[in-house]
Amino acid sequence: MKKLILLLTIILAGCSATKYDQVDVFYSPHPDDEVLSLGPAIIHALSSSKEVHIVLLSEGKASKGINTVNERLEAEGHPSISTEEFGEARVEEFKRAVEALGVAASNVTILDLPDGKLNKEAVREIIVQKDTMYDKVIYHVMSDKDPHSDHSVTGQALQNLIDEKIVQNGKYYFPVQEHENFPFDNKVQLLNQHQQVRMIEALESYEKWDPSSGNYSIGKISVPEYFITARNNMESRYHYK
Repeated sequence: MKKLILLLTIILAGCSATKYDQVDVFYSPHPDDEVLSLGPAIIHALSSSKEVHIVLLSEGKASKGINTVNERLEAEGHPSISTEEFGEARVEEFKRAVEALGVAASNVTILDLPDGKLNKEAVREIIVQKDTMYDKVIYHVMSDKDPHSDHSVTGQALQNLIDEKIVQNGKYYFPVQEHENFPFDNKVQLLNQHQQVRMIEALESYEKWDPSSGNYSIGKISVPEYFITARNNMESRYHYK
C-alpha cells in the first residue's frame, strides 16, 4: 500500500501545477464509464467554465469483450490481441473520448488498478491525494448502490471520507443502464445541440473498428445496448448520499 500511495502522489501531483479555487474531479472505474454515465455531467461542468479533471482508475483489461473482439478479428483474418493490447486499446478509446468531451489532456490521470478488484482503500488514497492539491474539490463518483462492485467501491470510498469529515462535496452517479431502477436526486440533461454533438463524438470514440490502426470498437462491442441508451437519453443521474 505504501508503494501505491507514493506512486499515486507522483502521478496525481503531475496532473497540474496550478492551484485552483475549485476543481471538479470525475472518477471513471473503466474506459467508457466517463461517457456512458458521466459524460453529460462532464460536458455541463465544462460548459459552466469549471476546472474539470478525470481520473481513470482501471484500464478495463478483465472485460470479457476481448473474446468478442478476437472472434471478429479471426473472422476477418486479423491476428488476435493480447490482454495487454486490449487494455492499451481501451485506454486509447478513453483518451479520444475525453478529448471529445472537452477535457484537457493535462487534466487526465490514467491509472491501472486491478480491473474487477478495485479496492476501496486504494480509491480512498487517490481521493485524498486529489483533495490536498486544491482549495475545494467537488467529487463525482459512481453510486455506492451500483450493482457493479468496481463502480460501487468509488461511492463507498467517497462516502466514508465524507462521513469521517476528511473531504466534502460529493455526487454519486447511477450507471446509464440502471437509470430506471433507482430514485435519484437530480440529473444533468444535454438539451443544447452543440453539447449533444460533443456527447455523440465521445460515444463514437468507442465505436470505431479499424484493426489496422489499433481501433477495435471495444466499448460498443462490449455493451452495445448501453451506448444506445446513452445516445438516446443524453443525461447523467445522481444522488447526494
